[in-house]
Amino acid sequence: MWLRRSTHRGIEVQARQLIGESESFLLGGYARTLQAQGSPVPYWAWLSALAHTPVESLMTRGDRGRARRYPDHVTALWQGAVDLLAQELFTTAERTGSSVEEVQRAVIADVELQRPWAESGASVLGPSRLVHDVQQVLCRFRGSSRPEQHNGPSPA
Repeated sequence: MWLRRSTHRGIEVQARQLIGESESFLLGGYARTLQAQGSPVPYWAWLSALAHTPVESLMTRGDRGRARRYPDHVTALWQGAVDLLAQELFTTAERTGSSVEEVQRAVIADVELQRPWAESGASVLGPSRLVHDVQQVLCRFRGSSRPEQHNGPSPA
């Protein structure tokens, strides 16, 4: 009977941990979760920070980033890349008349779901690759979201 309770407690702990990590991912905070655990943070976790962070939190990234201290130089580079791209998400949304969430969905569909890190190996990808990949998606999004140009007066 003691073994059975111990097993159930272990499963409950693992389930809570999985739920917490899933929520963290879906809210764009998985990179921070991994860092808090002392685990390496892969490319896709930084991309998740950009693609899944709620708009209100993305708005404040730049301000918090300047005042925040990072555990190491590499983390500072990754955070800088995400902060830069967050600003570009807002700029793209404004220029195209789209919502930030629509732009985030484009990033998710074109970068996150395409998994560029699987092709070239996650260990060689860095913040500059993240910036490159997301900027390409934003450029395509801007090109596909242009309002139609009308020649002459519109029909009544």
